[in-house]
Amino acid sequence: MFDHTKKWISKNKFYYDEIHGIKYPTVSTIIDIHDFLVDAFRSEGEKIHKGILSDAVLSFSGIKYYMKGKDDKNEDIIIRAAHIFNLFLEEGHPFVDGNKRTGFVVTWLFLLLNGIELHLPSFHYKKHVEKINAWATLSSRDNISEITQWIKQNI
Repeated sequence: MFDHTKKWISKNKFYYDEIHGIKYPTVSTIIDIHDFLVDAFRSEGEKIHKGILSDAVLSFSGIKYYMKGKDDKNEDIIIRAAHIFNLFLEEGHPFVDGNKRTGFVVTWLFLLLNGIELHLPSFHYKKHVEKINAWATLSSRDNISEITQWIKQNI
């Protein structure tokens, strides 16, 4: 999935907003990514809905404007990435379907736009999917800390 998505992203023009020197994918970019993912990676016979539940979540306004930044820019970007991913997993669910997939790719793109690249070997794919599914279903856990650590381990 990841390699196919990287190729698709490299062929398309995406837009971002820059706030305080940090680049964030725009809402329209996120919707384009979501629509691609639900079409490209649906299981045979699976019904997928492209509907948006809340595009307000996609503006990342709290993450862009209200988070207190860290002195270390890379650390700041990683923590913001963890918050962005968590929006798709448990907090916001902006889409009817495809939130985990979209959240992962948007987080990857956010990091990439800001000069940080995730390296996720395909032979660990199932391990990463299990973590992501756990974050999406166990809201009592401290997802931000775990996602932050996961990002740090994979860059």
